[in-house]
Amino acid sequence: MTTSWPKPSADGAQRGSLATSWPAVHLTTLSNGLVVAVAPMAHLHAAAVSVFARVGSRYEDAGDNGLSHLLEHVLFRGCEAYPTSWELNVAAEQVTPGLGGATYRDFSAFDAVCAPDDVPAILDILGAMLGRPLFAGVDLERRVILEEIADEVDERGRDIDVDNLAKRALFPGDPIAFKIGGTPRRLAAFTEQDCRRWHAEHYVGRNMVVVVAGPVQAQEVARAAAAAFGDLPPGTRMPSRVPQVRPDLPAFEYTKASGSQTSIQLAWALPGEASPDWTALLAAQRLLDDGSCARLRQAIVEERCLAYDVSVDLEAYEGVSVMAVEATVSHKNATAVVDGMLEVLEALVRCPPEPEEWERMRRRYFFELSSTVDSPGAVCSWIGLERLQMPHSGIRDRHDRMLALDPAAVARAAERYLSPSRAQLTVVGELDTMSRAALRRRMHRYRRA
Repeated sequence: MTTSWPKPSADGAQRGSLATSWPAVHLTTLSNGLVVAVAPMAHLHAAAVSVFARVGSRYEDAGDNGLSHLLEHVLFRGCEAYPTSWELNVAAEQVTPGLGGATYRDFSAFDAVCAPDDVPAILDILGAMLGRPLFAGVDLERRVILEEIADEVDERGRDIDVDNLAKRALFPGDPIAFKIGGTPRRLAAFTEQDCRRWHAEHYVGRNMVVVVAGPVQAQEVARAAAAAFGDLPPGTRMPSRVPQVRPDLPAFEYTKASGSQTSIQLAWALPGEASPDWTALLAAQRLLDDGSCARLRQAIVEERCLAYDVSVDLEAYEGVSVMAVEATVSHKNATAVVDGMLEVLEALVRCPPEPEEWERMRRRYFFELSSTVDSPGAVCSWIGLERLQMPHSGIRDRHDRMLALDPAAVARAAERYLSPSRAQLTVVGELDTMSRAALRRRMHRYRRA
């Protein structure tokens, strides 16, 4: 076991309240390679425990798609210490409101909040659940997942989720575009042996991080984590590769689906957070969609009244990011909304933020970062994902990079990365022939430009 203890920050004055409030992180690496991170936060009354693993649809191939998610469900069905889901939940609910679990594209997470004195018990339960599962109830969880993913398909079983379809179009054939829950056909083929194989490959020391935040003693937590997770085999850290982007952008994909509204997504493949341009892209995302005064909401919702809501997400993965501009609107407004989205995006190049807009965006962002210390669960997420996959994405790094950013960099980044000529337009709904042709012409126009 090797342990490193934090050193005082030398640049706290530049970080303001974040420097004085963000907890020191105590790191311990167990002999099996598992990293334990503890963030003592004496001002809180509750603690949070999170376990992260590099397992998700990004690490699957076509034959295994959906297996990460199925295994996450199966892990809640019992383990050697608590042989049934009932016994597992009874043990957990004596010390926490409930155990949580979720599968994402590039990681899975398990978490609980509890009283500080109950942290060792939570670690013991999670260690038993993740380290020594019985792999029971595969058929039962398969049925549960079929219900879970039913809202992504129509009555014929076709995928009508605009985000799924947009990822598939932007990264054709790449695992990062796979559906997290898989497909009914693949789910039907998975067996207990598949779950055992997947667990043996991914739930190993070098592929996992345990994080605890709250009013706790770091050394005591590190010892409890070692007792709970120290028996995991070392295994190997799952590698990831940068996905290949569709070569014929801009592109337009349409899926006909019945309903009262049409879903629209404009998506761009962007560099990962290690890129020097990433913070400018983050600033662009927040200028477009951060509160009622943000540019996109003003243009689409407040001024033109074309939609109830419009959103811009910047999804950061290891080595790649995706910006997605999305709205769900009445069929007749679809083309006007796409035009409005593209106009606002293009205006980022011509109209860099004025000082008032820039400072408003940054104040809101810095408040969001600093208020993280009021939530031990949020602190666990920041620390865990930083240690698991993005060592350059710490909260202080984010703060300092935004603090140093020149507003003019937003226009440069928008021109380079957010041009309509690089966009994937995906539409799901009921558009007439003329509307579909109009959208196709719009995207083709940018290809020729």
